[in-house]
Amino acid sequence: MEFRRIKQVCEYGWKDAQTLSQEADATKGRLSIFLDILHCFFKYNVWSNQYKKEKLHLLSGEQKREICLKYQEKNNFRDQWVKEFFDNYKFLNKWSSFKYERSANLQAKRRAAYKKQYGLGENCFVGYDVILHKHHYKDSKIVTGKDCLLAEQVNIDYTGGLVLGNKVSISEGAKILTHNHVVDFSGKGEDKGCILTPLVIHDRVWIGTKAMIMPGVKEIGRGAMISSLAYVHTKIPPYAIVMGNPAKIVGFRLTPEEIIEFEKNNYSEENRLPEEVINNNYKKYFQSRWKELKEFSRV
Repeated sequence: MEFRRIKQVCEYGWKDAQTLSQEADATKGRLSIFLDILHCFFKYNVWSNQYKKEKLHLLSGEQKREICLKYQEKNNFRDQWVKEFFDNYKFLNKWSSFKYERSANLQAKRRAAYKKQYGLGENCFVGYDVILHKHHYKDSKIVTGKDCLLAEQVNIDYTGGLVLGNKVSISEGAKILTHNHVVDFSGKGEDKGCILTPLVIHDRVWIGTKAMIMPGVKEIGRGAMISSLAYVHTKIPPYAIVMGNPAKIVGFRLTPEEIIEFEKNNYSEENRLPEEVINNNYKKYFQSRWKELKEFSRV
């Protein structure tokens, strides 16, 4: 247990003990309550503000134990999360350094370190200043397939959870966000009004330099191409090309016939995109907007 935490509970516990001892229903003195606060902290990891909120000094031993056990589970989780949070930034401070660009051997060491830290898939390349992080005490994960690229200065928030397919390429300076916040000033407590927005980026997606994937995007379809500086706010269909702010679909990387052939050559029958979906996407997002897209391309 950290000395800082012990110092905190002593400092705030002594103040809280005075407040509780002066209340009308108090049956114990300040010192007695303070010692009980310390007991609950060292045995159950209950903080003094929680002790004060529940008025544990007025409860029977069994009632106190029941409440303390609930707080113990919650506080232990939070303490472990905070430890991992700061350990993650220690990791990034070391392994994201530009010094690992000096040789192929050092780059390989960095890739191995990131793979171990985050469970990245096989043969994933990681450049310098790649930041992977989560917030608000969420036990979220980042899951990647194989042969992914995280180029230099990529910043990924996986608070809401993130899944990358195989051969996903994220270019220099791109940023991905998977959580948002309420904006009506009601966000209080530990999560500060956090809204989780899980994201799945499917196989062979290419995300350009300094593109932004904003909170609320649920899915980026297989083979989609996000241009440099694009701001993506909505779901992107497979093989689409998007650009701009807000990002708009300006075309597809392949014709429907070429997509169908590519799918046959690269995916098993049960994992292929249905031909109906491929044709409908092409008509909906491209052919039906041909005039609008021509005007967009002239801007």
